Amino acid sequence: MTGALCRYAANGGKGPFQPMGANFGILPPLPEKIRCKQERYAALAARALADLASAFAEEGVAFSDR
Repeated sequence: MTGALCRYAANGGKGPFQPMGANFGILPPLPEKIRCKQERYAALAARALADLASAFAEEGVAFSDR
């Protein structure tokens, strides 16, 4: 999701930008089943932020999720 947005911001696109909601269905599943959609999406977002922080740390870049 972030990559597509970065590509559009850097290169533009054909026609006007039409944003869409995040599609959580394309992400790898969580190790545990969470039935509550709000809790499941919060867990997916937390995992994504942790992965992003880890990738930034590997590159020696400061990262803050705020």
